[in-house]
Amino acid sequence: MKFYSRLILALVISFTLSGSPLVQSAHAGSMISTSTVVDHLSRDVHEQNISTFLSRDDVKNQLVKMGVSGEEAQRRLASLSDREVKKLSGEVDHAIAGGDIGGILIIIVLVLLIIYLFKRV
Repeated sequence: MKFYSRLILALVISFTLSGSPLVQSAHAGSMISTSTVVDHLSRDVHEQNISTFLSRDDVKNQLVKMGVSGEEAQRRLASLSDREVKKLSGEVDHAIAGGDIGGILIIIVLVLLIIYLFKRV
């Protein structure tokens, strides 16, 4: 009796480890790398930083003077690449620390204008 229980256990283990289609397994194509997750989280942090900057009253007023609404700026922010979002977030941090709001607004408007013109073509 002990022999048969060991034989059945050995068969079950070998069947499980053999890659049977009944057993679901993860494949490398469906796995997400750590760097991908970190980059995605990093983009969210940078977008939040820029959104917070764009929600300030003085920034909104300056954007309106330049002909860009707050909603349009948010839509264009969503269409930026990861690299552009990271760069713009760094510019925002530098502008907030240094108090150079005019320069950062010009950069934001230029980036948004480039995106707008690129989408029209």
